[in-house]
Amino acid sequence: MTKKRRVLFAIGSLGGGGAERVLLDQLARLNREKFTPLLYLVSHTGSLLSELPADVPVFAFDLRNTAPRWNWPGRIHRRLVADLARVIREQQVDLVFDHTFHMTLIAGPAAAQTKTRRISLIVCDPENDFTNSERRFRFFKQQLLKQAYQTADAVVAVSAGVRQAAITYYDLNPATVQTIYNPLDLERIDGLYDQGELQLEPGKFHIVSCGRLHPQKGFSYLIEAAEKLVHDWGLTDLRFHILGEGPSRQELEQLIQQKRLSDYVLLEGFQSNPFPYYREAQLFCLPSLYEGFGLVLAEAMACRVPVLSTDCPSGPAEILADGEFGRLVPPGNAAALADQIADAVADYETWQSSVPAARRRVEAMFGDAETLQKLEALFERVCAT
Repeated sequence: MTKKRRVLFAIGSLGGGGAERVLLDQLARLNREKFTPLLYLVSHTGSLLSELPADVPVFAFDLRNTAPRWNWPGRIHRRLVADLARVIREQQVDLVFDHTFHMTLIAGPAAAQTKTRRISLIVCDPENDFTNSERRFRFFKQQLLKQAYQTADAVVAVSAGVRQAAITYYDLNPATVQTIYNPLDLERIDGLYDQGELQLEPGKFHIVSCGRLHPQKGFSYLIEAAEKLVHDWGLTDLRFHILGEGPSRQELEQLIQQKRLSDYVLLEGFQSNPFPYYREAQLFCLPSLYEGFGLVLAEAMACRVPVLSTDCPSGPAEILADGEFGRLVPPGNAAALADQIADAVADYETWQSSVPAARRRVEAMFGDAETLQKLEALFERVCAT
């Protein structure tokens, strides 16, 4: 009988973002006859903790270590590396699978110390993601990341655009970088879609957007588009629902008030089940400045709602086949968003006509069985080398 491989998934926390949702789905559906999944967290926090599979043991840095009385640059990082290396040894891990560049900074040296196989997942266009997320010691961290990705046994990118951007930005050998789309658990989505009795205001045209309240997600441009549509063009039957939480909430609340949109733009907060909103909405909008994949866009297509997205790096154009299955507009362009939303209101029948084909596209491209098989095959190949 072939020995089951012990795979340690690693991420910062289990907040409600797309990367965390994907990791959770991977943990839930990984073939238990071939693999034993384990999870390492920097912080034992997040709205998705309650959804962890019961058979997955969790090792969290903040629960295993006390905060130091004195801190200085690099001290926490070294403690994180040492703690992860300790878990790898204690749990006899065969493979480390780190998600997001923050975790790669830790997993790279920890796996090197323990001589453990490692796969890194890149979830976003690295030039945008890294440069917009890191302020302190950026050059030093960039060099550490470059080394970590170059020494990984394999690198997985969530889209073809992210793959090419990562190869260029980190000077990676293309042979080591593979595109594997994020899995979409359509059975789960369909089940949650039918739950709940959400009742959006009748007789209105409802636009839903979903994501972390962060400048990356471009919600300020959607609010500017709402201002033009409501106050300049008189489309007062529009209602915008933004689902999510994050550091930009206060800034967005102030922008909504400043533009006299409190009756039209609603910050709905984090929703553990966003799909009833998709069910009752007339349009889904992704206004991001950059993405890696755009999981919420694919989920909206699965929910059979027309979609509008920015043509940002790197996932939306791939998901929508350059606009065949939904509309694309330039990122950071409130006027373009407004024009397309107005067109959806005026010619909704045309927008709805692409919905059945969009559902079939996500079934074909992002079905979790195929994408997980590719990931499991990669796990086996790396472990066997």
